[in-house]
Amino acid sequence: MLKFLAQPEYIPDGLTANAIRYPIAALFWLPWLIWGLSNGQVRALWLVAFAPAAINMVGQTFWAISPYYLDASLAAFLFQLCSVWSIIVAFVVFADERPLARNRRFWMGAAMAILGFVLLSLPSLLTGTGGTPFGVLTIFLCGVFMAFYGVAVRYVLRDKHPLVLFSLVAIYTSIGSLCMAPLGEPAALLRLSPGILVLVIVSALVGIAFAHGLFYIAVQRLGVAVSYLVLMTTPLISLTASAATLGERLTPMQWLGSAALLAGSALAVHAHNRMRAEAGAAPPVSPTAPPPGEANPPEPG
Repeated sequence: MLKFLAQPEYIPDGLTANAIRYPIAALFWLPWLIWGLSNGQVRALWLVAFAPAAINMVGQTFWAISPYYLDASLAAFLFQLCSVWSIIVAFVVFADERPLARNRRFWMGAAMAILGFVLLSLPSLLTGTGGTPFGVLTIFLCGVFMAFYGVAVRYVLRDKHPLVLFSLVAIYTSIGSLCMAPLGEPAALLRLSPGILVLVIVSALVGIAFAHGLFYIAVQRLGVAVSYLVLMTTPLISLTASAATLGERLTPMQWLGSAALLAGSALAVHAHNRMRAEAGAAPPVSPTAPPPGEANPPEPG
């Protein structure tokens, strides 16, 4: 969706894209922010949330710029390399994730997932149009910042409601995006047709509101290392959607990579859960207060 919207006649630059997409996502989660204000959770988060918001702002800026200089398949491949950074940083920062570094099942799963990811992405990379050196640099820097983003989210989140934290981070990021908008061409948004505007809204909900909200829940329950490792399944989902909607077909290499990717991710999650069970650790505290308009909270994840 971002690559399609990056055409000059639609959204001419990444700063303009951020200026409309992030506020849409923030408005979607606004009820959770209001609920967090009512029960005092925001009081404990409003200051510390600046850390993940600032990292997210930088990473999101690089991400939004990349479609203008990179083919989508190459951008997706390079971005997922952030998983390597996130696993290393998580092992250094979080003592409860460090035992995974000594877990053979986790590393077997990680090796299978990485191999599967490469096999799955390679055909698309070889047939893609590539990109510019500047584009490669932007997506590399995006991956680095987004790796630290996951670590910052978990450090700040603790036992707070994940959607309350993201609603606050989304507000901060939206403010930063609107401040940077004049460096782009925000006037181009006034020329968007209703159909393209609908696509912008869908991309904001799917790529920001839903994706980040679910990511926060996953980080709280699974930790940073496992969450980022499972995120490597993204190319599989995208290729499957292309097969269903565009008639594209996976090559034998991609089918093999898909199997290895799914098996490796499942093994990594299993290693995490088994390690927790053996240690007798209680699961992360889940939110117990009801969200706006509900008598009982939904079970996240």
